[in-house]
Amino acid sequence: MADGTAEADQHGVALGPLRENLPFLTRALRAYIRAENAAFYAALGAEQGEIVVLSVIGLNPGMSQNDLAATLVFKKSAITKLVKDLEARGLIERTRGQTDKRFNALHLTAAGQARYEQINDLIAQQNAALLEPFSEQERAQMFTFLNRLYTHLGQRQLQRTGQLSAIETGDD
Repeated sequence: MADGTAEADQHGVALGPLRENLPFLTRALRAYIRAENAAFYAALGAEQGEIVVLSVIGLNPGMSQNDLAATLVFKKSAITKLVKDLEARGLIERTRGQTDKRFNALHLTAAGQARYEQINDLIAQQNAALLEPFSEQERAQMFTFLNRLYTHLGQRQLQRTGQLSAIETGDD
């Protein structure tokens, strides 16, 4: 039903309008995905944040830490900690910008590139399992909508605060 009043969750509990409440659904989905990710991170031996940081740097070599923080919607202090850790582990390197010495360009090392490729293979497997109920067309459509919402909410955050990063979620 469009209003969700007659539909129940897997426990037989009617959710009514919560079935179309974005904060409720994203919180519940996040809880389920975190449980899935616990096994994923353990099997990979990955630290929280490592996967997305390596992925974004792998796709955008030479990007700055500020751009990384804004893209991932992380606090700058959290990105600084992650970058230092990944650099100490030999997965990324920071180089001073050519024109602006305050700018650190981020790059994957050879070990970081190998880790990035390993992660991508496992992400593809995890996504296939998580998204099993959806056809390829439905997956594409869902990600089109989610990316549109991501862009929209980022623009709203920028208008509201003047920045894209350092969002306090309160549920981490």
